[in-house]
Amino acid sequence: MQTQVTKKIDFKGKELFIGLDVHKKSWSVTVVVDGIEHRTFTQPPDPAALHNYLQRMFPGGSYNSAYEAGFCGYGIHRELNSLGIRNIVISAADIPTSQKDKLQKRDPVDSRKIARALEKGSLRGIHIFDRDMEELRSLNRTRFYLMRDLRRSKNRIKSFLQYYGIPVPLEFDNNQWTLKFVSWLKQIKMQTLSGQAALMHLIGSYEHHRAQLLKISREIRVMMREYDNELYTLLKTISGIGPLTSSALITELGDINRFSHIDHLSSFVGLIPKVKESGETVHTGGITFRCNSFLRTLLIESSWQVIRMDPALMQYYQHHVINNKGHKVIIKVARKLLNRIRYVMKNRQPYVTGVA
Repeated sequence: MQTQVTKKIDFKGKELFIGLDVHKKSWSVTVVVDGIEHRTFTQPPDPAALHNYLQRMFPGGSYNSAYEAGFCGYGIHRELNSLGIRNIVISAADIPTSQKDKLQKRDPVDSRKIARALEKGSLRGIHIFDRDMEELRSLNRTRFYLMRDLRRSKNRIKSFLQYYGIPVPLEFDNNQWTLKFVSWLKQIKMQTLSGQAALMHLIGSYEHHRAQLLKISREIRVMMREYDNELYTLLKTISGIGPLTSSALITELGDINRFSHIDHLSSFVGLIPKVKESGETVHTGGITFRCNSFLRTLLIESSWQVIRMDPALMQYYQHHVINNKGHKVIIKVARKLLNRIRYVMKNRQPYVTGVA
């Protein structure tokens, strides 16, 4: 009687490329081996389940995966790497896409595109901060959201006053929300209890958001002194950079040495123009839509302050604004300000105001 000899499957030395289209309730997964698409399937949103499948079907293989940055953050990335799956997180705009794919967008198609692009080596992962740094960054971003909520509360109160034709006294008509102005708002008498209640709720919402903003601003200052007080202090020597902008720069940029050139840093922040070049025709448009929206907003706001405080940048702005609109020149000022920030962060030296 002949005995059947079973040979164990071994994928040792084989590279597997896994494209993940990640959603809250399910993942679409595509596995590519040796240029051949093995399978596209749907599984629960669980890294361990994917790892078990790969171990069962492709034992001994070398696993590489990628998914788009989005709502799920980087927890999946960290767990996949801990399980031995080399994962990268990519920008959705970097995935090669045909017009047909755009017209027929489906989850399996998206996972196939990621797997194929990963196999060809055309995908580059974004920078992932460690968990502690990421949580510190979240504190700064929460302050950004609270500032937006506070601004909305102010606008609602202004709209309420305009709707009912309630004029603001000349002494308060300066966009400064002082304690005296808030006290005056509380003394306004509406004709009905309903109108009075509506106004009081709007004022209460403003005071709540303002108190939250003051509290989180104090917390950020304390934590940044503990994290890197030297760099935190050095950045504040740059004109237009206050303590909260300084903390945002540290948490959003991380290690400045990962940016090899100022152009690389400007591209990350979003201070470079859109360019269309074809033959002898070159068209330069506005600033790119790809940006770190938090940093770009802060830098542009800081640039309006720095042209009043730094003689060198003031001179630059006045020289270029003659033939251009101010909002266009301020982008150039923001790029110069970013160059000063890069110098301070790389060299750990204070900035000398007025140096061209």
